[in-house]
Amino acid sequence: MHARRVGATVGLAWALVWCGAARADDEPPRPLGGHLLTPFAADVDPAAVLPEYPRPQLARPEWQNLNGHWDYCIRPRAAGDAAGFVAEGTILVPFPVESALGGVRRTVGAGREVVYRRSFSVPEAWSGRRVLLHFGAVDWEARVFVDGAEVGSHRGGYDPFSFDITAPLAARPGAAHELTVVVHDPTDAGPQPRGKQLSKPEGIWYTPVTGIWQTVWLEPVPAERIERVRVDPDLPGSRARVTVGLAGDGAAGRRVRLVAGGGRWRAEGPAGKPIDLPVPGFTPWSPETPALEELTVELLDGQRVVDSVGSWFGMRSVALGRDANGMVRILLNGTPTFLFGPLDQGWWPDGLYTAPTDAALRSDLEVTQRLGFNLVRKHVKVEPARWYHHCDRLGLLVWQDMPSGDANMPWPRDGTEGTRSAESTAIFARELDALLAARGGDTCIVAWVPFNEGWGQAETVRWTRFVKERDPGRLVISASGGNDFGVGDVRDIHFYPQPECPPAEDRRASVLGEYGGLGLPLAGHTWQGEKNWGYRQFADRATLQETYLKYLDALRPMVESHLAAAVYTQTTDVEIEVNGLMTYDREVVKFDADTLAAAHRRLRSASAVLTPRQRVAAAVLAWWRFEEGTPGEPLPFDREARDGVAVRDSGAHRNHLYAYGRDNAPLAGAAVPAATVPQPGVANRGALDDSAPLVAGLTRDLYTDPGRSRTHMDAVDSFPFTSFTIELSVRPVEIGPVQTLLGKDGRPTGAPTAPFQLGLAADGRPTVELVDSSGAIRSLVGAAPLPVGEWRHLAVVSDGAVLRLFVGDGTGYAPAGECEIRGGIVPGFGTWTVGRGFDAGKLARDARALIDEVRISTRSLPVEALLWSAGAD
Repeated sequence: MHARRVGATVGLAWALVWCGAARADDEPPRPLGGHLLTPFAADVDPAAVLPEYPRPQLARPEWQNLNGHWDYCIRPRAAGDAAGFVAEGTILVPFPVESALGGVRRTVGAGREVVYRRSFSVPEAWSGRRVLLHFGAVDWEARVFVDGAEVGSHRGGYDPFSFDITAPLAARPGAAHELTVVVHDPTDAGPQPRGKQLSKPEGIWYTPVTGIWQTVWLEPVPAERIERVRVDPDLPGSRARVTVGLAGDGAAGRRVRLVAGGGRWRAEGPAGKPIDLPVPGFTPWSPETPALEELTVELLDGQRVVDSVGSWFGMRSVALGRDANGMVRILLNGTPTFLFGPLDQGWWPDGLYTAPTDAALRSDLEVTQRLGFNLVRKHVKVEPARWYHHCDRLGLLVWQDMPSGDANMPWPRDGTEGTRSAESTAIFARELDALLAARGGDTCIVAWVPFNEGWGQAETVRWTRFVKERDPGRLVISASGGNDFGVGDVRDIHFYPQPECPPAEDRRASVLGEYGGLGLPLAGHTWQGEKNWGYRQFADRATLQETYLKYLDALRPMVESHLAAAVYTQTTDVEIEVNGLMTYDREVVKFDADTLAAAHRRLRSASAVLTPRQRVAAAVLAWWRFEEGTPGEPLPFDREARDGVAVRDSGAHRNHLYAYGRDNAPLAGAAVPAATVPQPGVANRGALDDSAPLVAGLTRDLYTDPGRSRTHMDAVDSFPFTSFTIELSVRPVEIGPVQTLLGKDGRPTGAPTAPFQLGLAADGRPTVELVDSSGAIRSLVGAAPLPVGEWRHLAVVSDGAVLRLFVGDGTGYAPAGECEIRGGIVPGFGTWTVGRGFDAGKLARDARALIDEVRISTRSLPVEALLWSAGAD
């Protein structure tokens, strides 16, 4: 099939694959998959590789493309200098060394380096101007030499960099010059950001990418010049705030002139500071109307134009806000908008990190849009500037991941993270800052993602704040599917294969950052012939599509409730992963495009008016109703059985309760506060009877265990509570000993206090103790004891600033105390227990009571929404 589609160029491509030198005995094996080509490989012209202007947002008319055939060698890592170069063959730049299109297809490895060399000359017309040498991206560490003299070095595999090479050119005017680039890439032997590259690819980890992988080019510029342009739209003010950065010794104090809207909009002001450009009558940029305004920026010396560049911008805002149901949504231009799109890896079977052509780069986006998506999540990779240019033009929203690196941390464990060395932290900081600087002007990007899952996750709060301070006009997803610390704009979970929805929160949007991954290998279109992988495998396209559409049906009520965005895994197959919407070679879209587009449009437009009960249910993280068992008998206690649940979670997140053994298991009880729980309107048939005398030396309790309950995400044990409501009904049997009715184990500070405990003081008054997000210990004690033998309803409510305790008697709730709180419950992993507490690192404070209807919610609920309020819909 490839011979039919690619035609005569297949011979050229295969020649490129094998033109390099033979593999040395100590060299790693060649990468797999060299046989698989995209149709775009036929359009790769070695004399004009990726000929399009590489930096469209800062465009000048004159430039010279240095892509094409370069000499290369792979040698043991040495001093990293240009000496001792002996060519082994040619490589087609900018395709990576490991790629088929590069023509080498060899694995370099951490102990080796690749050296590139080519000659070039500059046009005589450039005389008298500075000459910049630009690299779109080189993975990872590059030293650059012109005519044997080092002109600079750079570390970072994803950001553009440049060197002023005017001086070495001037030393040999009119001559041909020699350019040498020495690259070392440790891949997973180093802590640097690397995305999904692995020295030994397997599963979801892919082939290493070494060396030059984006366009190399020359540009003549004036001594004083425009170096960067950033536009921050202000829709309410009908203005664009434009900041222009300059370079050059005499650039300080210069003014710049802005012209946009076909000359209708003009402004002038000092460089380096925001300039307000009025844009009356603008058209907002959106996926439906991707209106872009051309922008000319001129650097002035008096009224003389010293430098001029072309750019563009879109008037677009993104923020959080509430919908008509009071749920937090993502607002695009002030309107609640459901974002839905694929996880986009950006890998190619023939070019690996580098698309064969600009048309190929755009084609993936066009297919994404044709399938009815409005979002792309760019996954742990940063693309060339032209990719974002295409997204801007097409109207596709982008979530941009920071490429991951260092070691994978324990996961999923909200509130926990790893540590990085000083070197690793410095590398991460520089490359994150470079990403924000390089891509901060792209209209399409609406969210930054510093971490994915637990991959290199460290100092989450610090880096979330860093990104938000640098770019307050975009959302920050601190750790997509990762260990959540309650910071950032979004609670993002990953769940495979079927969709799930995180609970609603007061301040953050709830999104499904990854789901799906439905696999279908198609013969003739796979990286390897067998042992391909997907989260769920299918044998034919019809069954694949049927399941995909069922998952969309499951998503709809989540969207109608509060789910603000979802990401399906993934755009294409990648290496042994066969879970793409398209095959890896882009030959086949596995689904009927029209059917998916219509289904996606219906999903994106889904809305509903929620009842009060539905709004409350959206925030329930765990709800233990104690309906199981036979009254007077112990609850199920078989800890050897993974499914030996004592009390099931009546919410949606499987936070079940377990008993350790017979003597530890409380009894099922028949005495309940009332036959119906008013707010949710459900029948009440059982309670927890924790009144029997204890067996000596034992505690009696129920506990959570996310491993047994398969609570992959949204585990109550580690959820980062900021706002919350915790409810419990209790009928005391005995007053005297201090009792914990509900608690979370752990000792987050040096004090004996556990993260959270709701119980009874020795005199029977209700008490709340917790450690808040700042590490401070907060406590409340009710004014009056609870009567023995009578049911009372306790509610602990926090909005992240004030902690409140309410006590209800079945006719209503009354305030029983309040105090200041900073944030929520201190983040960290700890078992939640019913019937005992945790003190000074030990199990303690057994309850002597009947307990019923324990509900934990992730929002600060009003009194009328509590369990024993009237609750009428």
